[in-house]
Amino acid sequence: MRKAIPRIKEFPDDGRIWRVDWFGGVERNPQVPSEPKIQLIISPVVGGATDYAASNAVNHEERRSISIGVGQLPLVTIGSLWQNRHCLVASAGKVKTFDNLIISPKTVRLVKSDVSVDGQQLIRKKYHQIGAGLATNCVAIEWQGDPYGIIIPTTEIIRFYYATSSDLAKAIFAGDFRHDLGSIVNPDECQFVVPERRCILRLRKEFADADAWIIGRVLNCQEAFDGAALVHDSMIKQAVQNKPRVYPEAAFPFIGATNLRVRTKAMRTPDEKSWRFIVFALEHCSGPFPFSAITCDRDNSNLRPEEGKDLPDDQKEPAYPVKQPSGKDVTDGELQSDDEPSNNVQSAVVTLPEERFGALACMELEKPEKEACHYFSAGIVRPLALPTDVLGTGDGTYSDNGVTPTSAEIKHIRQEAMPASFENFEAMVNHLNGLAGCQTKIRTRTDAIAFIPLTKPHKAWQWSYLDSGRQQRRAAVVADLIYNHRFYSLIEFQWREGESFKLAMVSLPGRARMSDELVVLLLQSLARQDGRWEKIKPLPFDIDLATLKHTWPSVEAYAGAVMKKMLSLV
Repeated sequence: MRKAIPRIKEFPDDGRIWRVDWFGGVERNPQVPSEPKIQLIISPVVGGATDYAASNAVNHEERRSISIGVGQLPLVTIGSLWQNRHCLVASAGKVKTFDNLIISPKTVRLVKSDVSVDGQQLIRKKYHQIGAGLATNCVAIEWQGDPYGIIIPTTEIIRFYYATSSDLAKAIFAGDFRHDLGSIVNPDECQFVVPERRCILRLRKEFADADAWIIGRVLNCQEAFDGAALVHDSMIKQAVQNKPRVYPEAAFPFIGATNLRVRTKAMRTPDEKSWRFIVFALEHCSGPFPFSAITCDRDNSNLRPEEGKDLPDDQKEPAYPVKQPSGKDVTDGELQSDDEPSNNVQSAVVTLPEERFGALACMELEKPEKEACHYFSAGIVRPLALPTDVLGTGDGTYSDNGVTPTSAEIKHIRQEAMPASFENFEAMVNHLNGLAGCQTKIRTRTDAIAFIPLTKPHKAWQWSYLDSGRQQRRAAVVADLIYNHRFYSLIEFQWREGESFKLAMVSLPGRARMSDELVVLLLQSLARQDGRWEKIKPLPFDIDLATLKHTWPSVEAYAGAVMKKMLSLV
């Protein structure tokens, strides 16, 4: 199954699945001067592979390098899988959370991917081959007494913490936070209100509201500013040596403890006595932000004051229209990195909703109250079909080459409260978590797994809607149960009045944690069968499925039935 992002032209179009093995260096792009390219090391997956992270899952003899514009970095991770230039939902690596991980100068060090540690290369070839990526930098974090216990490529640090949109990626690699801050914000109208711990920003029109979270962090935290500036500073130092390709350094945007959820691959230490972890992708971080509230305004905003206090329209200037989403699905297009987009063409936006930063869970992006509005709307721009399926993430020129300006944006989503219909499920999970030897927790309800996927166009009546007339999505919830170091997942979803369905308990053959991507596959299959688990045949990846009827008189009986079913599968 494909992700809802455009194709990327540089990936092979040969029917095979290709894995991103590693990030490489950064190089100038003469065709698109506004956007340097970043190298990706990719390998084809061999037929029949099931563990995509395994060293033997790919053909190393056919490994190759491709380069894409840095504006596309928000769309690519190590371990991502691509087929016919489309990104697939499945990915390599297992999800692991490092709880109470300490980030400090004493626990974090910058190293090369090929540095010798204990007599062997840091990234041991028998576990993961990275080809041309050997010259890249990594951040090593101390874990359980091992100074190299967790290894994260610096480009992944950049992608996750700083380059959360195409515009921010270009600003970071250009060094704009240090050398051209005025291109990002109006510095004279940015401030920090200490008593409220409130960040106030005035964004330039090129940047989306969602970028404010990262910009505010960089401007109000010294560690974040140093980390953002380090990317460009380190590349400049290498560039003066006339190197055609440079390898950026990076650092965490905070100091302190965090719970870090990652997609990783385990690797034995050279003495074969313990494990180290190669991080393919960061997924969630609970590290602190420097503010507790944020107010974001932007250039020529046409937000209106209270009624009766506004200026007459003849005293206002036209505001720049914001980027308009295309009426045609942007996934029909193909991103390329050899031509600047045309600023004469309506732009497209690829929005990726994520719950990336735990510190933002209770915050909302606030807009200022206006005494008077000095701008009027430049007019409603109706969404049009993509004028061309050729997309680009560069800054663009006023040419007529037909390349659609495109921006990828990570949109922060807040964790919503579960619907009232899940009250008993939540109580059962809490009861199970209090039993000896049992750990149970409701999984973070990200956009991917919070609702049953649609199986038809969004305006069509379908089972996936709780109310098709109002297009109200049918909510879903997943709880993870750990018993005797084995993972099980419980899946429940909303019912309409008069419906009756079963609770599902699913697990992988090796009892490893089931990824969100696999849960999505199950929910898609469930939607196609109108909620009937027993009709899903065959189950992907040999998933074990057990179902339970909702016939329990109490929460205790509910939890007991789940425990009994789980023990029958051990």
